[in-house]
Amino acid sequence: MKGIINLKEDGSPLEAPIAATRRPAPWKRKKAVIVTVIIVVLAIYGLWILASGLQWRAVFLTNNQVYFGHFFDVPFSGTITLRDVYYLQVNQSDQLDSGDQSQLKLVKLGSEIHGPTSEMVIPMSQVLFWETLRPDSAIVKTINGAQ
Repeated sequence: MKGIINLKEDGSPLEAPIAATRRPAPWKRKKAVIVTVIIVVLAIYGLWILASGLQWRAVFLTNNQVYFGHFFDVPFSGTITLRDVYYLQVNQSDQLDSGDQSQLKLVKLGSEIHGPTSEMVIPMSQVLFWETLRPDSAIVKTINGAQ
């Protein structure tokens, strides 16, 4: 109803209603700011999770196993999720005259006899550390060649 001016009988303007001239309560503005900040933080965190899932990582466990895959860390869950998982398998040669030769083979999780999916959920208590692999690393090149 902007632009409409109510006049008294003598032609002077009426006072505007009190509710129309008040500003929004300060707590409403604070609430709107807090909600906006939360939405922005969640959006940034979501983008960070998506971006981190695109990189290949090596996860070193307390049982001396190393797994390679796309790493997702769910906050406050006490676990990490590793997708598209690969691991190294040692194939030992039986040749006596060539000495102790062993060959490493990169194996995709899922080809084992028990038929797991290519995803692992690992308790953080079992993780020693993880590393992000460079795109030019031998592991990443081998994985990309196999896909």
